[in-house]
Amino acid sequence: MIARIQVTDVRPRLTELLDRVENGSEKLLLTRYGKPVAALVSMADFDRVWEAEEEELYGPRDPETGRRPGPLLRISSALEGRGWNWWRR
Repeated sequence: MIARIQVTDVRPRLTELLDRVENGSEKLLLTRYGKPVAALVSMADFDRVWEAEEEELYGPRDPETGRRPGPLLRISSALEGRGWNWWRR
């Protein structure tokens, strides 16, 4: 469940809000003047977002090594797909 809370209401209730999201049962959308500006989520939810972003930037992990190919390999592949072969002179 996602609940909305004004940024000005966060400081006096921070401990309570952290308790609400810590177990992952609730997510909080922090708003300023009615517009979303941030989110308060559990570490498990944050880790999932972080992992998805890492995979998007650097590619999937190698099942054997657990490592990602890294940005240079991804850039080279992207450039090759666009006809750029600057490293093969």
